[in-house]
Amino acid sequence: MSLKKRMIETSIKFIQAQRALLKATATNARRSETELKEAAEEFLKAAKSYSAALQALFEYLLAAEPSEAIDVELSHTERLIDALDKEKRVGSKLITHYLHVRSLLGRNN
Repeated sequence: MSLKKRMIETSIKFIQAQRALLKATATNARRSETELKEAAEEFLKAAKSYSAALQALFEYLLAAEPSEAIDVELSHTERLIDALDKEKRVGSKLITHYLHVRSLLGRNN
């Protein structure tokens, strides 16, 4: 499988896992701790796979014969890596916040 195709496939899986996490942490979603844990684990697993695919593509492009097209792809891949890092931080904060809110609600019930 080509590195570009692998990157695209892992990005799709990441987006799906991210969407499942958002659904699991929605205010009106009465998900169990197990469901949240599964969604969080899938999110982190998909992020790791996507990150590895991006890094492999980036390293390949760095080693490739320099050209304008390669420079464009390198720039695009760097932006995707930066965006993924931000998405992972936001996802982690969302999980932490959701667990904190649940613990507060649990104490009040």
